[in-house]
Amino acid sequence: MSTATNTRLLVTGSTGAATTDLVVPALLLRTPGAAWHQLIHIYVPSGPTVAFSGRDLRSPGIAEATALAREAGFAPVVRSPGGRMVAYDAGAVVIDHLDSTTDIRHAGSATFAANAESHVRVLRGLGDVDARIGEVEGEYCPGEYSVNVGGVTKVVGSAQRVTATGSLFSTVVQVAVSDRVRAVITDVSRALGYDLRQSSIAGLADYAPGLTPAEVAAAFASDYRDRLGLTDGRLPPAVVAHASRASGGSPFHVDDWTRANPMPADPDR
Repeated sequence: MSTATNTRLLVTGSTGAATTDLVVPALLLRTPGAAWHQLIHIYVPSGPTVAFSGRDLRSPGIAEATALAREAGFAPVVRSPGGRMVAYDAGAVVIDHLDSTTDIRHAGSATFAANAESHVRVLRGLGDVDARIGEVEGEYCPGEYSVNVGGVTKVVGSAQRVTATGSLFSTVVQVAVSDRVRAVITDVSRALGYDLRQSSIAGLADYAPGLTPAEVAAAFASDYRDRLGLTDGRLPPAVVAHASRASGGSPFHVDDWTRANPMPADPDR
C-alpha cells in the first residue's frame, strides 16, 4: 500500500464476520507506522452483534446480559470504543473512522459535535427524516451527541477510542430495526440495570419507508469521500487475516485480544 497515493482511504463492505469487523479497527489503531493518515471503513454488519463497552463489564448483570445476547443469536463482543452497549444486525450501517494523528484534539466533545453535524446532514438528504443532534429520554447508550429523529427516537450513536498511535471514532446507524434487535436491546439493558424507554428505539426506515442499509451506506460513503478527499481502497489483507483468527471468552474482549496478539511487522499494514 503506497503512502504516497493512499494516505486517505475509504473502504466499504464487511469482512464477513462480526468479530473480525470489530477486531480490524482495533488492530489498525494499535499498529504503529500505518501506511495511511485516515481510513474510513463503512459496512453493513455481517451478523447480529451485541457490542458491549468496558463500562458495561462493571455491571453486576454482565453475565446475564451476555447470556441473553448469546441466546438471542447475537455475538457478544466487548468493542474497543467506549460508550455503552449497542445491538445491531444487517439492518444497520457501521462507520469506523481511524486517524493515525496522535493529537489530543481528536478526543472529546468537538470531535463528537463535528461528526454529529455531518451525520445529520447526510440523514436529512435521505428523505423525510427530521434528524437532530441530542440525547432523547430513555435512549440506549445515551449521549449528548446522539442523532435522533424529531426529538423522540434515537437512530445514530457514536463512541471513541484514543491511543498513543491514533484515534478510532465508531458510529452505528440504525436503518431497519428488526424485532430481535429491539428485544435484545431491551433485555440486555434490563440485565445491565440501565433505564430504557423502548419506544426510543427506531431506524431510519421507520421514517423513510423502503430505505435500505445499502443505500444509507452508499450515502455516507459519498459524503466521506467528497468531504475528506478519500481514495477508494481496501483493508490491509494481512490485518484482516490476523483479525479472523480472533477467538476467546464470552463476551469476547477485542482490546484484550489485540494486546495479546499484536500485528506482526508488515510493511503493508
